[in-house]
Amino acid sequence: MMNALIATLLYSICSSAAPVTTSATNAAEITVQDGNVKVTLPAEAKKALIDWNPEFLTFDLKDYPESVLSLVKEVEPGGVPMAFIADLDNNGDKDIVLLGSDLHRQYAVALTKKEGTWQAIEIQSWNIPNIKKTVVKKEDKTKETGIPLYVLPAADEHAKKLGKKVGIQVERYLGPATVYEIKDGKASKVVLE
Repeated sequence: MMNALIATLLYSICSSAAPVTTSATNAAEITVQDGNVKVTLPAEAKKALIDWNPEFLTFDLKDYPESVLSLVKEVEPGGVPMAFIADLDNNGDKDIVLLGSDLHRQYAVALTKKEGTWQAIEIQSWNIPNIKKTVVKKEDKTKETGIPLYVLPAADEHAKKLGKKVGIQVERYLGPATVYEIKDGKASKVVLE
């Protein structure tokens, strides 16, 4: 237990991350100020996240290459690549999707509220060594380094198929997108026929 605590402390000191704080208004919020992202969660949502993975840290905006940041702004003005808020399960409560990592893996996770209780649902995970130093090839064939993964609300045909639900689009820059829906407390892939 002590080793896990020390590892978590060292990881949080050595890693840059978008801070996740507890909300005074009991609402999830994502704010950008001076180029830094701050994620604010209701206390119960933050506890669900910590119970799911106490080492999880949300990615920081400065670790993304400009091409990813530009793409996200083009698709979702005011959006950020590592988080978004939406009613994922169409129950009237705002949920939040976060993208980040722990000491070993990277994760997309949804924090959903159902009948007053928050839960963390793992959407997808990866094991990309030194993810912040990933070489990203741009459309013009030049290269940048940074985190190539991002999350957005699903759009186009996936959004049409989901109707009033909001899908979670998980994508690697210039790669295929995978879309998930929250269904029965789990993340399920949305397949177009």
